[in-house]
Amino acid sequence: MAEKDYHAVVTDLIANAIKTSKVTGENGRITRLVAGSIGRFAAELRSSDQADEARALIEHARELLDAGDGAEIVPSLTAAVAALEGTA
Repeated sequence: MAEKDYHAVVTDLIANAIKTSKVTGENGRITRLVAGSIGRFAAELRSSDQADEARALIEHARELLDAGDGAEIVPSLTAAVAALEGTA
């Protein structure tokens, strides 16, 4: 089975959330979907003894949101990812 590229998936999810939010405003369902996916990916990594990778994935998401004006465009998603940092 091919190894999953969580960083690429998270990059795509966050980019799409930001693009959509620029047009329609932040959508709670998209926010929950993206934050939930990041949390599940991190949990999957932790369950396979890859806690460092889980932390790196959440940090990657945080960096993507902090780049440019992402944190201003999707503040709820930014807060959700920040909350995930405490679980990593």
